[in-house]
Amino acid sequence: MEDWAGIYKGLRLPILGVVLLYIIYYVYKPKNKKHIEQAKFSMLNDELDPNLSEEFEKKEMNNNLKQ
Repeated sequence: MEDWAGIYKGLRLPILGVVLLYIIYYVYKPKNKKHIEQAKFSMLNDELDPNLSEEFEKKEMNNNLKQ
């Protein structure tokens, strides 16, 4: 039983590191980054102003072009 505990204690930090690196890779992968940003803007839509997300998306595109 002590052998298993040693293996667990030795591997938990490297496994956590690999999982965190995978999450970072998944979020910042160019294919998913556009999808995630689109979801960010679509959350801005509400019943009062359905075009709100389009306005913020245009502002961010203009800011990216200026840089």
